[in-house]
Amino acid sequence: MSEKQQTVEIAGAGLAGLAAAAALGQRGWKVRVHERSNELREIGAGLYLWKNVLDAMRDLGVYDEVEKIGVRSTVPRLLQDHRQKEVNLRASDDEEPPELIVILRTELHRILAECAKAAGVEIVTGSKVIGADPDGRLEFEDGWGPEADLVIGADGVFSQVRDSLKLATEIIELRDGCGRHLIERKPEDKLNDRRIEMWNGGRRIGMAAASKDYHYVFLCCAENDIQGRLQKPFNLDAWRKSHPNYREYLERLPRHPKERWRPFYNITCSSWSCGNVCIVGDAAHGMAPNLGQGACVAIVNAVVLARAVTGAADIPQALQRWEKAERPYIDKTQRMSFLYGAVGTRWPRKLLWLRSLILPYLAKTKRFQRSLRVAVDHTPSI
Repeated sequence: MSEKQQTVEIAGAGLAGLAAAAALGQRGWKVRVHERSNELREIGAGLYLWKNVLDAMRDLGVYDEVEKIGVRSTVPRLLQDHRQKEVNLRASDDEEPPELIVILRTELHRILAECAKAAGVEIVTGSKVIGADPDGRLEFEDGWGPEADLVIGADGVFSQVRDSLKLATEIIELRDGCGRHLIERKPEDKLNDRRIEMWNGGRRIGMAAASKDYHYVFLCCAENDIQGRLQKPFNLDAWRKSHPNYREYLERLPRHPKERWRPFYNITCSSWSCGNVCIVGDAAHGMAPNLGQGACVAIVNAVVLARAVTGAADIPQALQRWEKAERPYIDKTQRMSFLYGAVGTRWPRKLLWLRSLILPYLAKTKRFQRSLRVAVDHTPSI
């Protein structure tokens, strides 16, 4: 007699939810994903895919497609201060940069959705989840769904799965945020050769080629920088004044970009699971994207989750083992990302010279580099 196929219900068809769905579907689970929107879509512009998540792409069998569509970055990032002087955060000039591919967020979402569907995953749109039960059921607006062996809340910062189980201990809106945009890519652009980031006071600009047609641009500032936050319509004068060296790129932004300035959040939970229910991605460990690891660790963690629960005789125990293995490095990544944002966005203007002086010295220390690269260098034990 064949064993009964294990079932999983997933709330949320974002990157983490689709990665979990694909990984579980490939391992023989019967998977159903619930998306509250009436169509599959992804908010955002570009993504940095570091080595840790590229290994997860290999696990899912989509690495070749990601590499084909994205833009491989082989040159170290250029970080400049308010004087347009380079601030070197590398341990040494001959340091080999970790593997990195920059990609359009919508393209990665499409790739993961197609990967999930190819693994037999059912995706239901217009399906609004409002909670979960530890026994393994999702709650919908019209009542409870069927009992499953596993339920996953991948429903973002404002997760209703998480909150229905009272797992959150802190939901902190940080004092900064950013707008993420796309601009036309031209053959003569210097950006075609490297990623750049420039700090001027509390404003940070980052740019990188993300496809053959587009550059990914992020514009970060503190919440009290009203002029910097006006990105819908885009306040060209404010950003052109603070970053004159990148005027030619900023002027390509449309007056009304698709995206707007959004605040960052830190999410801390007492646990990532309760009974047969777990949470992944922003629902469990939302963080500022300052290290380019928010989506990366979410996808990696979703793939590791699939490994942990597949074949497990006791799902709750498997979920606890998964959290014990993965949480330490993710918590550290969250803390380091917050610190990076605090230094880059909220440093006193009168002491900007000190920031530029201190950071290169810190970067030479092993502790700083380990902290900065804790997610990139992480190899899952499961």
